[in-house]
Amino acid sequence: MHLFRKKDFVRFSRYKKFSWSLFLSVIFLVMLMDSCEDDPTQVGLELKSVLGRVQPVCIDTISVFTSVESMDSIRTDHFDYAFLGNFRDPVFGWTDASFATQYRLSQPWSPGHNADVDSVKLFLVVDRYNGNETTLQTVNVYELYKTLFYDSLYYSNFNVKDSISEWPVGSATFHPGDTMIVVYLSKTFGRKIIRDTAVLKNQDLFLSHFKGFYINTDKTSGSNEGGFIRIHLLTAESYLAIYYHNDLNSQAVYPLYINSYSARVNIFEHKYDEAPAETRIRYLNQGKEDSVMYVQGLGGVYTRMDIPGMKPFRDSSIILNSVKLFLPVDTILPTPIQKPSGLSVMIRKDGTLYHIFDVNLPEFYDGSLNKEEGIYKIGLTKHFQDYLLGRNNYTTFYLVVNDFRVNSERVVLKSRLNSQPLKLEVIYSRK
Repeated sequence: MHLFRKKDFVRFSRYKKFSWSLFLSVIFLVMLMDSCEDDPTQVGLELKSVLGRVQPVCIDTISVFTSVESMDSIRTDHFDYAFLGNFRDPVFGWTDASFATQYRLSQPWSPGHNADVDSVKLFLVVDRYNGNETTLQTVNVYELYKTLFYDSLYYSNFNVKDSISEWPVGSATFHPGDTMIVVYLSKTFGRKIIRDTAVLKNQDLFLSHFKGFYINTDKTSGSNEGGFIRIHLLTAESYLAIYYHNDLNSQAVYPLYINSYSARVNIFEHKYDEAPAETRIRYLNQGKEDSVMYVQGLGGVYTRMDIPGMKPFRDSSIILNSVKLFLPVDTILPTPIQKPSGLSVMIRKDGTLYHIFDVNLPEFYDGSLNKEEGIYKIGLTKHFQDYLLGRNNYTTFYLVVNDFRVNSERVVLKSRLNSQPLKLEVIYSRK
């Protein structure tokens, strides 16, 4: 079953009313406190002790139980960006990113009498690179024989390899730091495009004649080799150019574009067992805890977090002033793949992941990486205040890379079993 469906990334915004006065009071209350007090680990005892107190209470001993899960497949159609490349990670194993896309006529085209192709070039604008700065990668362009439909849904495990040309119609070497990939395609392919001039005057006929390209890279071999190229598909500089001549013109060019009506899909493949046994992800999809947690973009892995220790608060007469999650980064195995600039906490409902409401409150939610401290901080106050009031029943969360369908970053974090564990800090006071 696919993890994501048609309503992927619908923000969890069921509750639109929010008490700003509560958060203004947080600022004042937190200023009164120097640090969390040493409190009993049993939440029930702590709740009893607060009844006779006026000052807010801070505890950071509530357990967060974690396990790592793979995303299986995610919806990846209709994005402005495509990912290309592969990387062999000592922890996450081998990850590959490729894509398939249509090209459309820029306008009806009449090549002219006795037209013939001189050359064909494919231009791909590189928006970003993430990986080993010394690795060269070979980009391969295959003609696609499978029809893509603009109004269809496509997922990251979409299989096209059985419906492409046997050999690439063109290849090129990509150097990290390049801002443009230029691939020279075969004249034979270009001549196929202009052979039937009737289809060059009608968009639907043309898409039946030329279904598009599948583009991938050669597989890397060494550990920490390779990287991911993010390509801006919908810029005018990413296009297919056919250079030709005819009886009246010795030099002419016709461009074909990817536009917002072009069907396109990102394709991701993960082989976690290709990481060394001593460093690879342990307990993947086994529901077991490890001393570290894993989060990966491109539809890779996420961490499930269960916080049953919040349940005793539900029957108490308290107000949550602040709930924050502190997630320290584990740096034992460095890698050229960048750490995410931000992480998100989501909930699952009917098989779909939703953002919690707190994401609408960026000042309190945050989620960004503090590079100096090496820690992510995520605010969960609104969600758990609603939980106390019976407006939701969620104490299980999913930690993901921000925008993980268009993000190639990854990070290893420290769990509650680590010597420097994650912490859930709860500040509360009596009603």
